[in-house]
Amino acid sequence: MRRIARGLIAGSGALALVASASACTADDGGGSGSAATPSTGKVTGPEDRLTVLSTGPVQAWDPQRITQRQVAGFASRTWMRTLTAYPPATALSGQRTLAGDLATSTGTASKDASTWTFTLRKGAAWQDGSPITCKDVRYGVARSFDPGISSSGYALTFLDIPKKKDGSSTYPGPLAKGGTTKSARQLINKAVECRDERTVVFHLDQPVGYFDQVVSLPEFAPFKASQEGKDATYEAFSSGPYRLSDGWTPSTGGTWVRNPRWKPASDPLRTPGPTSILHKEGVTAKDAVETIVDGEDGGRTLALDPLPTVLGPVVDEAGDRAQSVQVDGQLVDYLAVSTRSKAMKSARVRRALAQATDREAYNQARGADSGTPTWSLLGAALPAAHQDVADHGPSGDPTYARAQLVKGKVKTPVKITVAYRGGGTMDDAMKALKTGWDEAGFDVTLKALGEDYFTEVGTRKVAQDHDVVWANWGPDFPSASTVLPPLFDDRINLSKTSVGRDYGLFADKKVTAAMDKAAGTRDRRSSAAQWTAIDTGLLEDGVYIPLRQSRLSYAAGSQVTSLIGNPVYGGSPEIGVVGVSE
Repeated sequence: MRRIARGLIAGSGALALVASASACTADDGGGSGSAATPSTGKVTGPEDRLTVLSTGPVQAWDPQRITQRQVAGFASRTWMRTLTAYPPATALSGQRTLAGDLATSTGTASKDASTWTFTLRKGAAWQDGSPITCKDVRYGVARSFDPGISSSGYALTFLDIPKKKDGSSTYPGPLAKGGTTKSARQLINKAVECRDERTVVFHLDQPVGYFDQVVSLPEFAPFKASQEGKDATYEAFSSGPYRLSDGWTPSTGGTWVRNPRWKPASDPLRTPGPTSILHKEGVTAKDAVETIVDGEDGGRTLALDPLPTVLGPVVDEAGDRAQSVQVDGQLVDYLAVSTRSKAMKSARVRRALAQATDREAYNQARGADSGTPTWSLLGAALPAAHQDVADHGPSGDPTYARAQLVKGKVKTPVKITVAYRGGGTMDDAMKALKTGWDEAGFDVTLKALGEDYFTEVGTRKVAQDHDVVWANWGPDFPSASTVLPPLFDDRINLSKTSVGRDYGLFADKKVTAAMDKAAGTRDRRSSAAQWTAIDTGLLEDGVYIPLRQSRLSYAAGSQVTSLIGNPVYGGSPEIGVVGVSE
């Protein structure tokens, strides 16, 4: 595994604000409504326009620039196609089942999973009617290397293109100086081979058993080179069932209409819903709810942003004029426990801290309606999700933890310093944890760090000065490969000055070897089982302490049909099944 040099779609802190939303978890992962959601009675024609509202702003519709999970989810269902995708579905099991999208299948891997071949579907076309070809896919991937495009970084990490000492690529991308020279073209042409117009072959510099999932990300979407001279950031040149009618106006929005060049026969994953979608941004959550409840066209309106806790009662009191859905969010709060500090070097001590952790008190302090206590970084949306490895209940067991310290002849109190991001509900939440820890035999000093929190704790010195570090994380797609290696693989994190995301300074050759094996395993069940075993081992060793998974709630008018959430896209509304009734 190598360092991913750019920001992931779901990096730590990237979605931190959504944790303030209100929700409760549905058993099937798709969410459950507070009001009956009609699933039939869809209408067609001008009267079936859906209005979607968001605070925004959308940072980009340019596929290689999309790093917002909500934006990726909306784009994937309406206008942007990728080689593979997760189908719209009403149950979690369907949402996380990968399928071929632009490609006829989820790809064919070589025996060592270092070469992946995809065949493009016949009839797949751009909104101007021209066919989508292998060169379009290659050009899209090539753009992600440009320093001016903040993509998710997977192409840089995995493609067989030499890297410089600082981790950057020797290929600058087609837009940068030297990007169109013969030598530069050879680099990208070798890594993304076009055997013919419809056959795409990716050559990787390491085995990646889940590369078929990687190419579902916007970074690997095709891009038509002739569109480069236009305002690519908001162009949204369509390959799906919708297109922008008159362009996109930042902070205002635009209207999505049916794309006449899209052919249902070439797209097995999408069934267009409303004839048009009026997409407004710059709308506050309060105004969105007021529109849904009392607006002229509120019945056909959907809010794309999570519903703040304070507005939940407004939706409830609206009765049959509004509905809501609750769903698991993407982020998990957790504590990285230093394996190198003098106080926490013993696994027994680390486990005792975990045993005394009052997740319920933490969750209550953070807002019980916007999260739920959790036992792992691997949420329900991931195939490797598993049950609690130690039954100490959501409130922990300080008495048991203290007994374990006594049994191990550990001198108490164990003095530790815990770093966390201060402000908001966090101060009270951390104090709630301290109560249980102190009772168990720890002497805890809480240290709130500044606004630039993740930059601070990412430095070697700060990590070494603290025994425990608070953080959060969420997957890029439903695979533990986007959770455990970014946080616990020392090879891609630890340097002389930085700890990357490995805030506990964890390094274990057996664990990294196991992660390499799991990452290179093609069989989904076997890979998931391996990731489960790795995570279980980390938890049993007290390497990290999971605290809370975010829970989100979304509101819509009474005429919006099939309102469900999609945990695979961070808990955002599943646009692929939404419709409008009479």
